[in-house]
Amino acid sequence: MPSTNDSKIIGFGLGVIFLLFVVFGGWMAFAPLAESSVAVGKVSADLDKKTLQHLEGGVIESIHVKDGDEVKKGDLLLKLKEINIKSQLDIFKTQYDDASAVYSRLVAQRDNLGKVIYPPELKNESIIKEQNNIFFETKKSIEDEKIISQNRVVQLENQINGLKSLMEAKKSRLKSISEEILEWEKLFKEQLVDKLKIRDLSREKNMIEGDISQTASEIAKLNEAINEARNQQLLREKEFTKETLNDLVKAKSMLFDLQSKIASVEDTLGRTNIVAPIDGTVVGLSLHTVGGVVAPGKDILQIIPQKSKLVVVAQLQTADIDKVKIGLMADIRFSAFNTRETHVIEGKVVHVSADSFVDQKSGMPYYEAKIEVTKEGEKQVAGYGFELVSGMPAEVMIRVSERTMLSYLVKPLTDMISRGFNEE
Repeated sequence: MPSTNDSKIIGFGLGVIFLLFVVFGGWMAFAPLAESSVAVGKVSADLDKKTLQHLEGGVIESIHVKDGDEVKKGDLLLKLKEINIKSQLDIFKTQYDDASAVYSRLVAQRDNLGKVIYPPELKNESIIKEQNNIFFETKKSIEDEKIISQNRVVQLENQINGLKSLMEAKKSRLKSISEEILEWEKLFKEQLVDKLKIRDLSREKNMIEGDISQTASEIAKLNEAINEARNQQLLREKEFTKETLNDLVKAKSMLFDLQSKIASVEDTLGRTNIVAPIDGTVVGLSLHTVGGVVAPGKDILQIIPQKSKLVVVAQLQTADIDKVKIGLMADIRFSAFNTRETHVIEGKVVHVSADSFVDQKSGMPYYEAKIEVTKEGEKQVAGYGFELVSGMPAEVMIRVSERTMLSYLVKPLTDMISRGFNEE
């Protein structure tokens, strides 16, 4: 039979065991433990990285930077050859000067000016001389046509005046013969003369009347010719004005087209100097040979801003995609820091890819997540004396939820029971 002391010891031991069971059981049931999604990745500056490309491409004339160089905004990075672009620009500018001179000449023709007024910026003397020659030759041609038409009208009017004078003389002769016939008819009635004289005078009268009618007809035809000559001159002037206006529209359209082309080529010429858009560090320079070709739209280099927020680009397991959301906090560990103590840096999920990717090495699918170092994390980095560098490996534990230890232990059993009840 146990002694009293032994009973006390056993009772104390059982009490301690019970107390530990209650405390540990309560901790398991109620103390929250963080559930995390573990992912590996590396430090990147993708959120702020500037990728430089060239729209048209070209041939490299000189390279002024290399990977790792610090640059300021506006610094020259690469220079492309300008020869072909300058040649094209000169052609377009010459065409523009020519079109501008043509437009000025057409305006002078339209407004019937005595000379062409050119824009002050037009300095090409050969173009000006050529358009002046065309202007004065055209003006002289129009004036000559007008003079010829006017001379033709004067000539026809003179013919009409001559015919009118002739008609008046014939009308006077007709009146005289008519009176003479009346006198002879009186004498004939008195039987003082025969009828032969009257017949001769009547025939002459008829001939004169016919001549008068023919002359009137000729005058009418000449008047028609005058009207036709004047109408032709008016029509020619209208056609000339119409042609001038049509040519003006074409010249104006050509000017606008050439202005657009010149602006485009000047823009291209200005971009033969590839400069830094921001302050930062050059990375990923893909071209290293003078005389090499820059392909249109292809990446040339990247610039990481000096004060860029570094992020960790991590590969999430596909099974965790339903848990990881933007805004979740994360613990970041950097294995590159050779320290005895593992330091945890605070981060925050700022991006989760909408679709999965496939790792080229392992062939395993994954989702991409970007975890930004928070301001508190930046303080921690500074406090530890660390310096984060793009490309540095990192391990990320994303806090997806909180669970108790009891739920961890019970969940496999509840899942087994749930599956058992669902089996047919």
